[in-house]
Parts: sequence; C-alpha cells; structure tokens
Amino acid sequence: MTVRERMHRYVSMRQAELDRDVSDRELIQALKALADPTRFRMVQEIAQAGELSCGEVAERFDVSQPTISHHLKILIDAGLLVQRTEGKQHYTSVNHARLNGLVGVLPKRLSAAASKKHRS
Repeated sequence: MTVRERMHRYVSMRQAELDRDVSDRELIQALKALADPTRFRMVQEIAQAGELSCGEVAERFDVSQPTISHHLKILIDAGLLVQRTEGKQHYTSVNHARLNGLVGVLPKRLSAAASKKHRS
C-alpha cells in the first residue's frame, strides 16, 4: 500500500469516526443555533476575526449584553464556538473541527434519511 493510499484510508476512517460522533440531535441543535440571523452573523464575525472577547462581540451588534451572552451560550452549547478565559476576559473562537464535521455529515444524513424513507 502506498503512502497516498494509507493517507486516504486514514482520512476516510477518521471521517467515519466523526460521522458516528455526531448524533442527529447534535446536528439539529447546531442547525437551530445557526438558523437565527444574529447567531449566524456572530459566527461569521468571530470566524473573520479569529477570536473575539465578549465585549468585542457586543460592540459589533446592536443588542444588549445579556442578549449577546444568551446567543453565545446557545452557540457554545451547540459546539460551534469555544471559549477560553484569560483573567476576567472570555475569548470566543469558532470550533472549526466541529463545524467541518457537521458540514461533512449533513449531506450523508439527509441522503441516508431520504433513502430509508423511499425504501419503506
């Protein structure tokens, strides 16, 4: 087996692991989190910046601080964002591995669901 074949096999096995790791419930939770226009834009802003403090996120939106915190919590609970604490500051960044995993599994889940439905 060539190095390229081994690498392809490893990537395929790793993708299969990621697919199994994402339940339908987690996928739906992430999609619901992104369905809100403010939260979708928050993910875009944070991704573009690389990392933002909660205050920096709040500066970019015309909503109250409690509303910002609420939206961030939903995105973090869905696994789309991660937060780290440095002193009193909380810094938020996009969980790219999780987002890529969700994007990769969505078409498979939808086509698998469609195939099962047609078989019935």
